[in-house]
Amino acid sequence: MKVKLKPKKRIKLIILSLFIIIWLIGAYALTVNFYVIFSQDEKIFSSGEVTETDSIDYVVVLGCGIKDGKPSHMLEDRLLEGMAVVNECENAKLILTGDNSGPEYNEVGAMVEFCLEKGFEEDRIVTDDSGFSTGESMENLFRDYPSSRVIIITQKYHLYRALYITERLGIDAVGVYSNPRQYRNQLYFSLREVAARNKDFLKYQ
Repeated sequence: MKVKLKPKKRIKLIILSLFIIIWLIGAYALTVNFYVIFSQDEKIFSSGEVTETDSIDYVVVLGCGIKDGKPSHMLEDRLLEGMAVVNECENAKLILTGDNSGPEYNEVGAMVEFCLEKGFEEDRIVTDDSGFSTGESMENLFRDYPSSRVIIITQKYHLYRALYITERLGIDAVGVYSNPRQYRNQLYFSLREVAARNKDFLKYQ
């Protein structure tokens, strides 16, 4: 004999079930988020903290958007940090990786132009025009320079995921963060990064 629940009790049960499901999903997402952060924390340094720079092959600057053909504030700071780090590394070259979807949006071209305007040597620049995402940039790095020692340059909130991917791919990498100022919409970027960490945690198993 089936027991029928009254409509109100049925609604309460549905709401409770949905609440439990949402709570479990949220708990899982936060667990993955903090796992990615804590697993990479010891590989992240500020400018000047990296030692044994003579053994570094490449310094990789990750793209993050341009406006009117010029680097965004975030990207500008990454590029300045990248050039400074390369100048501390005797044999390293600078890899500029980003989105070059077409003539109207050439992130890498803007990055190269910015570096040259700052007096950086053109023969120390290597470009990756197909870094459409953090994961793709790291995959391209692994494909083209599998045995290299590298330094990844980006803002600190982004470094955890970039380094997690390099670890999963088998790239010997550390990170140097570039956070010289406060950025507009930083809260949005940080929240979006939680979702991105979960996505890439599942992708790079």
